[in-house]
Amino acid sequence: MTEPKTAEEKKKETRFEREVELAAPIEEVWKALTDAKELARWFPLQARVTPGVGGKIFLSWGPGCEGESEIVTWEPPRRLAGKDQFAFVEWTLESRGGKTILRLVQSAFLSGADWEQEWYDSTSYGWGFMLLSLQVALERHRGVPRQVAWPRVKVSDSREEAYRKLLSGGALFAQDLGAALRPGENYSVATPEGQPYSGRVEFVRENRGFCLSVQELNGALLWLTIEGVPGSIEVQVWLSAFGLEPARVEEFGRSWEQRLQTVFAN
Repeated sequence: MTEPKTAEEKKKETRFEREVELAAPIEEVWKALTDAKELARWFPLQARVTPGVGGKIFLSWGPGCEGESEIVTWEPPRRLAGKDQFAFVEWTLESRGGKTILRLVQSAFLSGADWEQEWYDSTSYGWGFMLLSLQVALERHRGVPRQVAWPRVKVSDSREEAYRKLLSGGALFAQDLGAALRPGENYSVATPEGQPYSGRVEFVRENRGFCLSVQELNGALLWLTIEGVPGSIEVQVWLSAFGLEPARVEEFGRSWEQRLQTVFAN
């Protein structure tokens, strides 16, 4: 007689893999992954690192959004791996032609629950932005501290409806964004107040969000993401800026938070 499967046995492995080429020496990329100050230039708002196998990497985006992983592989400057209660994450680095090839593999065992699927979708989408942030920090703003604005608002809409509202003309921008968001191409739009935004559409994920580089903000990255399970959706705008006046970043946070509240007022 076959024994019934336990909850752990019913879980299936999910894997996310990504590779990026960075115009930076392998030692600098390793430092960006393992030095607390460098991590805060592209990944969390704050970090703490205890190096070596058995050490810890603590990442924080503020209360309620932080966590710690245990280092299980530490081979400078080639290989780093860590695990937490949800996932195993491995980084491998390779020098090639004066550049560094960085490979990320994230694996986890999931049961198929809605919150687990949302966690996987959110992290796989988020890694796309974080790896782009790493590339921008190393290649375009090397050695410059990052500045962050992070306005966000909880909404009662579905993910699809929230995305539709955000792209509509008069919401975030005066123009309807449907035709403007072409990944890898240049864009030129204006806010409802007439402030110009131009640059490159870095990526788009329908019903999840998009990322733009903004020439008028010194090449900052403007990332929009819609997070959460149905009934608990939050719309977030994240600005990664370098070399801007602090007052300008603060003003961005205030104005975009007001903009989100206006879009989802009803």
